[in-house]
Amino acid sequence: MSETVYILDPIHPAGVDRIAAAHDVITPEQGTLWQGTGDPRIAATTIIVIRTTDLPPALIARMPKLKLIVKHGAGVDNIPIPFATSRGVMVANTPGGNNSTAVAEGAVTLMLAVLRRVREMDAVVRENRWDERWKTRLADLTEAKVGLIGFGRIARFTAKICNAGFGAEIGVYDPMLAPDDIRAAGATPMDLPQLLAWSDVISIHVPLIDGTRNLIGAEQLALMHKGAVIVNTSRGGIIDELALAAALAENRIGGAGIDVFEFEPPKADNPLFALPNVVLSPHVAGVTEASMKGMALACASVIDTVLAGQRPATLLNPEVCS
Repeated sequence: MSETVYILDPIHPAGVDRIAAAHDVITPEQGTLWQGTGDPRIAATTIIVIRTTDLPPALIARMPKLKLIVKHGAGVDNIPIPFATSRGVMVANTPGGNNSTAVAEGAVTLMLAVLRRVREMDAVVRENRWDERWKTRLADLTEAKVGLIGFGRIARFTAKICNAGFGAEIGVYDPMLAPDDIRAAGATPMDLPQLLAWSDVISIHVPLIDGTRNLIGAEQLALMHKGAVIVNTSRGGIIDELALAAALAENRIGGAGIDVFEFEPPKADNPLFALPNVVLSPHVAGVTEASMKGMALACASVIDTVLAGQRPATLLNPEVCS
């Protein structure tokens, strides 16, 4: 039976085509026009596909027939899962696959961009300051100490790239895992203060929840050594941006690579914008052709699974099925 599927954010055409072949699709552009109106297609929506847009409970409340929300990606901090659950709406995400490798590559890209001062070196050439090359000294990822905060799929791919490709030592802080599980993966378990003090590079790979908001603040940044860099491809809000900007401005740490922000897009007066020792990107660490296509098709597969009367493997609120 055909459903009304509201795709809130743009996804890969392969996924749109697969969903539209069997269902009535509301595109992001159409939805923006209709959310403030009484258009019957909003009220008729039975399935939502969403990426990073915040999903307000008020919009869900306007969809009495809604039965499924599918997250394009892993993080679900933009979805009010308790409210959805209270209305009997299933919520599933699409972690893993090409997205995990893409984000891991994005994390390592930011590590290298900061360590090799890519922004500054580009400016040296463009501004005819060529002779500065004689006094330039860049940093290495090879044989560096890489500390991972969180050790899920993306972090494990990051560890593999850093260890197998660069001979880096890997330390891990993940209180949800047994130390022996971390050691079995070739990494050294540490508590957070120990990891911060030990690492040349810190890479964040935890979801944004109450327990991780502002996990890295002024106190934690003070534990890092002067040349260390920190990278965040997970979620904004895990690093206190004001504390990070202060540490960077005072050269208390070596640099930062930031793909995610507390507010997206970040505000024009964000202090990170003015700093030369930070590389910024617009939440695109996982946005490769392969990962976008894979996640869009995974969203379509979740829809197919639910409509076949089966429970998706990535269902996040199984209590709605009891």
